[in-house]
Amino acid sequence: MDDTSISKWECRSSSLHADCSVYRILKERWRNDKEASEADFFVMDVADWAVTIALTPDNNIVLVQQFRFGTGDFSWELPAGVVDSGEAALEAGVRELYEESGYRGDEPVILGAVHPNPAIQRNRCHIILIQNARRIDDGSPGVHEFLEVRELPLRKLFEWALNGTITHAIVHAALFYLEHHLDLRFVDRRAQQFGIVAPP
Repeated sequence: MDDTSISKWECRSSSLHADCSVYRILKERWRNDKEASEADFFVMDVADWAVTIALTPDNNIVLVQQFRFGTGDFSWELPAGVVDSGEAALEAGVRELYEESGYRGDEPVILGAVHPNPAIQRNRCHIILIQNARRIDDGSPGVHEFLEVRELPLRKLFEWALNGTITHAIVHAALFYLEHHLDLRFVDRRAQQFGIVAPP
């Protein structure tokens, strides 16, 4: 960036504000010398997450529904969870899929990663694909996890995302990567849809 561009801030101090078990809230002092601006900001120190797209031999996707306390309502989602300390994202994706649904499949691959909310969170969410997924047993959900497991046809999955049945933003991000993975012409079709001329 040249000197007319916006400039980065520098962290001057960081301290623990609250320990909330699955995440910590940090109070940090940040300064932007170019803009002569300085203030305290609060950020969430959160471990990375893994979300797993499990594709069955019949081209169905494994979904779980559970109650979410943030919205106070039920939510249809892909199996997902925290990447434990010392655990690789791929390992976490396999583990979370089995724990929440009882499914296992082929070797996992990472389709991509996103920052869930860069405004206040530092973690990444890794998007994992496991093909030929089959239900082995009932899995091993956590003590407070009460889940409904369902296989949904691939086409129906995208319909649910568009009609508001699925509202979880990370699931929507995962579907973007999935569609691109399954059909590399996806980007060109989207560009044509919105009248964007792709570069040569």
